Amino acid sequence: MLSQDFFNDEFLEERVDTFYGYGNYQGNYWFIGMEEGGGEDFQDINNRINIWSNRGGHKIEDIAEYHEAIGYGASFQPGAKLDVPVWRTLIRIILSAKGKDNIDLEDIRKYQIEELGRKDKETCLLELFPLPSPSRKHWIFNQHTRLCFLSNRATYEKYCVEKRINYISDKIREYQPKAVVFYGKGFDYFWRKITRKITNIEFRKPSEDSLEDFFISKNSQTVFVISKFPRALRNEYFHNIGRAIAAKIAEK
Repeated sequence: MLSQDFFNDEFLEERVDTFYGYGNYQGNYWFIGMEEGGGEDFQDINNRINIWSNRGGHKIEDIAEYHEAIGYGASFQPGAKLDVPVWRTLIRIILSAKGKDNIDLEDIRKYQIEELGRKDKETCLLELFPLPSPSRKHWIFNQHTRLCFLSNRATYEKYCVEKRINYISDKIREYQPKAVVFYGKGFDYFWRKITRKITNIEFRKPSEDSLEDFFISKNSQTVFVISKFPRALRNEYFHNIGRAIAAKIAEK
């Protein structure tokens, strides 16, 4: 294997240990997923990691500035394509939580360009795991690094998951956002572990007769939601999450 086919292990290890996502810890609306998409090949991942490190290796980045730097800035420019399903659905939740009805694609496009994941705006987008990957079955890091904890996905997840759970729960406790949405019900164990470190709450359906497949709870500062992963779901599902968040925030 040629030397240029290896990551800079110092940068890679720093990324694993310190990168958490995008946006603003002081934002009202936090979203926590399993891991960032992308990273289909070595060149893409290497570019992302090297640019992140050269920009200062921040724990959280401004999503538009960073994507501009890695060559994906069109998502935050006028006329941006709405081709990232996760972003579209998170925006629907936010706008619904803020009381907006009849949300259309132009509303979503405007929010994506101007607000989503920005360092001085109202959202914070965090990931349970720090490295980009198109799926949990996709793993190429062992082919391009000498870091033993990246020999396979199981070892990698074991290496960083407890540290990241502790960090994320500490930040939620410190900044007390209005709402935290965990998306991906397959990771329910981790989401509940994070919330248990913050508060003693019990997740429930939004109402006793609700057919909606998401769970919600609240402590004195923050509404917590566990939802499905935003793939192939009707828009109303996410609008209903936003409305449920608004209702919980309004409770005394």
